[in-house]
Amino acid sequence: MGDHLQYTFKTDNSAEIVRLIRHGEQPPAHYKLDVDSFSRLTNSLPADAYFVESTEFIVGGYRWVLQIYPHGNKKDNGDGYISIYLKLCDKLKPGSFINVIFRALIYDQQNSKYLIFQDLRERRFDATKAVWGMSKVLPHAAFYAESNGFLMQDRCTFGAEVFIINTTIPTSAKLTSIDSIRTRTHTWRVENFSKLSDDEYSPEFTIEDRTWKLNAYPRGYGAEKGKSLSLYLLLTQSNDLIAGNKLYVEYELRIKSQCNGTDRTGIFKHPFEKSSVKWGRMGFAPLRDLHTPSTGLVMDEVLLVEVCFKQMFMLKNI
Repeated sequence: MGDHLQYTFKTDNSAEIVRLIRHGEQPPAHYKLDVDSFSRLTNSLPADAYFVESTEFIVGGYRWVLQIYPHGNKKDNGDGYISIYLKLCDKLKPGSFINVIFRALIYDQQNSKYLIFQDLRERRFDATKAVWGMSKVLPHAAFYAESNGFLMQDRCTFGAEVFIINTTIPTSAKLTSIDSIRTRTHTWRVENFSKLSDDEYSPEFTIEDRTWKLNAYPRGYGAEKGKSLSLYLLLTQSNDLIAGNKLYVEYELRIKSQCNGTDRTGIFKHPFEKSSVKWGRMGFAPLRDLHTPSTGLVMDEVLLVEVCFKQMFMLKNI
């Protein structure tokens, strides 16, 4: 069966949205995102990141991504709702534009149908406006109610349909939680601390079939040079970080006290991708603390650096 109009409503910014129901298993025309651990994903979002950005998909020869706000886009009056936006990845030249009708979809697993949310307005993407969407797609109460079938056993499916006058190439992606992290902790023993160069790397180590290094600037980096030790986690090799795939990682960096003092720690949440393979903190530990014997952070010219992997999510095209 086709799409059937159910009802309309208006968001606070007067952008009219139509809700449709698509019966049967017909998937979204252009993009589908399966999430197998929605609660863990939302809980692992960085404090300054309110949305999850999908892998890229192609419609009409242009590259697009979905931006999903699990907690709602509060800046667009979406508090209490699931908010979904469409972003154009390609840079348009001044004066050029693309007119688009955008549909966001959420799958009802209980009744085997998609609920479709369509912005009735034709949206114009140009050099100054690359993101359009809907802040009030679905109320949290409706999304989280298991009887509605949108979120069942912590799994859900989102989709997108982008209507422009061009040829389309369907793409699907999946966001998977990596639950079986076999080795979670790695320790780097840094010797001859006072004689280190300005930029030091640990030997490579492997976690979940991916190769990593720890990167330390003993005398600081950038604005923290001469003030603090800078510390980062570096992803050096991952065979599946291709075509816009992303590895979301929550991890803890630690400089250990060797005399029962206080460790220096930091917890980080970062999406590793081809264009962003290193993340950490410029001002990780003040140099005065490292050079104070009572802290035990450096003893007999030895510094102990540890990384502990908390959670991993892999987002990739399928």
